[in-house]
Amino acid sequence: MSFNASLSQFARFVRRHAGVLGLVVIVTGALAVSLYSKPSDESKPSQMEKFITHEAARPLPDLRVENAQGEAVDFAAFEGDLLLVNFWATWCAPCRKEMPQLDALAARYQDKNVTIITLSVDRAGAPKGEKFLNDLGVKHVTRLYDASYKSARAVGLIGLPTTLLLDKNGLEIGRLAGEADWDAPEVHALLDHHLND
Repeated sequence: MSFNASLSQFARFVRRHAGVLGLVVIVTGALAVSLYSKPSDESKPSQMEKFITHEAARPLPDLRVENAQGEAVDFAAFEGDLLLVNFWATWCAPCRKEMPQLDALAARYQDKNVTIITLSVDRAGAPKGEKFLNDLGVKHVTRLYDASYKSARAVGLIGLPTTLLLDKNGLEIGRLAGEADWDAPEVHALLDHHLND
């Protein structure tokens, strides 16, 4: 069969089945759009859906942490404040990304009995963390350090970043494993809710 005869036969097939073929193209196109298009903002889940709230607030284990000067810091010193404790390290890309947001959140709540703590678990300790935070211009968070990683193990971390929310008595209300935009309306709503408890 010649090429022209084959082409003619194909054209007759297309004319005969045009309706079905058109439907196949439309359905295939719609499927491709649904598979490959990004979800709209309305369908995007809230980042606070990842926040796990415990049925009852849990006591925090005894954490051995230090400030930038190497002095031991007891979490009891923050009693009376709502605490957001962010475990991070300079080698963790999502941790680095969310640090300016945590700083903005700390600035927003600095006069509202909320303390935002960044707890670095870098093995290099405070010097590396301090340089990193200073280079970023972070000014409002409370900076703590644990080069031993014992505090992270004590609270059962499975990855970085992980952020704990502690009530005014130092009990863990809940936690979020992974990155978040910490200066967002849903975060403000979460903190405001627990401030008013």
